[in-house]
Amino acid sequence: MTRKDNIFKGMMTGLVAIAIAASIPMQTAMAVGSRAAVQVDNFTDKGPILESMVDGHHIVDAIYKHTNELNDYSLVFEMTVFKKSSVVNERGNLYFKKPQLLRLEETGQYKTGSVAVIGKDGKAHAHLGGVAKFITMTMDPDDKQLRASNGDALKESDLASLGVLLKNLLRQGLKSRVSEQPLTMKGVNEPTYVMELYHPENPELVAKRIWVDPNTYLPVRWDDYDFKDPSASVWRNVKTNIGLKDDLFTL
Repeated sequence: MTRKDNIFKGMMTGLVAIAIAASIPMQTAMAVGSRAAVQVDNFTDKGPILESMVDGHHIVDAIYKHTNELNDYSLVFEMTVFKKSSVVNERGNLYFKKPQLLRLEETGQYKTGSVAVIGKDGKAHAHLGGVAKFITMTMDPDDKQLRASNGDALKESDLASLGVLLKNLLRQGLKSRVSEQPLTMKGVNEPTYVMELYHPENPELVAKRIWVDPNTYLPVRWDDYDFKDPSASVWRNVKTNIGLKDDLFTL
């Protein structure tokens, strides 16, 4: 190995070490409070949340149809995850373009500054925040490092994947119920349909609760109670079919 090679190797080793050190505070800072101290309005696995609810198959079908019709979109998301002894808050921007291009930018305490994309090559490309942004890694889209704070895979973060998930859960035997009309409830600042998924043998225990925009039939809030770590996700500032460029999904 030449002297020049040794210098280059030393520089890269030092940069990687700095990046790893910089990533440690990101992980330790992600807890935002104790589970008892952080409250989300209407976050409960007890149901039904309303006295009068009807079968929700038609809403599931509408979500599936409308999410699959989107050519591209951008949105701002916020996720609150209830761990055993703490709460994790994740915030960021998400961009999607057919067939399966995706970009995720972390702007909150969880992995702050990190960016991950799934490009035309079908692979995931990502970097951490801070100094580590100069080191881009290529990995499988299923890689655990790319999972959200609630355990969701990056490649299943798009809205169409959520529509497919709902369809599959009904095929597996879960039941759905939904409010007869859109209504306004605490935790969502607009009139929405409120839908619950549950196991027929225990209808008072909710697996998922979803607030659905009555005009776009896109979810605006999604609560998971059947995960190891229950979570509430909110999507805001949703812009659809805006002509996103392919360059956005490169890193």
